[in-house]
Amino acid sequence: MNNKITHLGIDIGGAHLKIVGLDKKGIIIFVEYLSCKIWKGTKRLEELFHNLNNIFPDGLIKCAITITAELCDNFANRNVGARELIKLCQILKFEKYFYVNNFSIFKKKPNVNDFISMNWHAIGKFMEKKVNDAIVLDFGSTTTDFICIKNNKIINKYFDDFSRINNCELLYTGFTRTPAFGVSDHIKIDNKVLTLIPEHFSEMSDIYRVLNKLSKERDIDVTSDNRGKSKRESLIRISRSFGLDYKENLKIKLEKICYKISSIQLNKIKKILIKLRKKFFSKSPIIVISGIGQDVVYEFLRTNKFKTIYLHEFLEKSKLNKKASFHAPALSVALILRTLKKLDNL
Repeated sequence: MNNKITHLGIDIGGAHLKIVGLDKKGIIIFVEYLSCKIWKGTKRLEELFHNLNNIFPDGLIKCAITITAELCDNFANRNVGARELIKLCQILKFEKYFYVNNFSIFKKKPNVNDFISMNWHAIGKFMEKKVNDAIVLDFGSTTTDFICIKNNKIINKYFDDFSRINNCELLYTGFTRTPAFGVSDHIKIDNKVLTLIPEHFSEMSDIYRVLNKLSKERDIDVTSDNRGKSKRESLIRISRSFGLDYKENLKIKLEKICYKISSIQLNKIKKILIKLRKKFFSKSPIIVISGIGQDVVYEFLRTNKFKTIYLHEFLEKSKLNKKASFHAPALSVALILRTLKKLDNL
């Protein structure tokens, strides 16, 4: 397999490294999702890059790179973070191309302002040629991105996180890493209002474990108490978020709580979709779904009568298509780079 890889897409997030590999026909033949907490330092990233060099010793591989890890607070600011990450990427023994938000699409030596946090944009750039009118919804571990496409063009108005958060183009809620209290500070169960403690006792990964919605292949992060990932251990953490000690007779009530917290999160996503639909479209666009939480949001939106389709349904046939669509930015930059003919002048 190693000799068949012609293109790699790499998305360097603050918590994870995502990698997608293509063969010469553009078929996905490699997908990797690795824990890599950049805020703890860059040593782990360096090790993973060296491992990639060992896995793929062919220096002729073309590698497309996008990032969001520059946001981590171990860097003085985002520009410093981006420059440090670009420097670290030189460890990779491939032909490297950095995704940028300008006419050239990729640069070997990018302007950091065009490069930082453009992973969401790469998904839209890939989907521009696939759909006429659509909202692409990428429900990841930490955030939910909304990419609006009209007449085969990205029409989002904002590009930095501050502007996107405050204009319904980015929602800081994710499938696994969001603290439970980050979804809501209270919930109503059995006509009683319950307050969530604003402490990092439990996360959405706990909620979706209890609801049997989180598969092991996507459950790669340590828990908030550094203990196990059984349903019971998740229930213990969720109990703590409400000031309770877990007991078996609380199980049914806690399952109701998990369903309620998930419902609040998904309805926040729905609310933004409705706002964007009214803002940009005269007719209801199709909703294209990707990200590690895609199945949960797909099921929810279908139940709520949205026209939805998975991003992986637009790909050339491969048994790894869905797995790759969990990491849509890495997938997108690899596929875009493969289609470009002129790379010498970048």
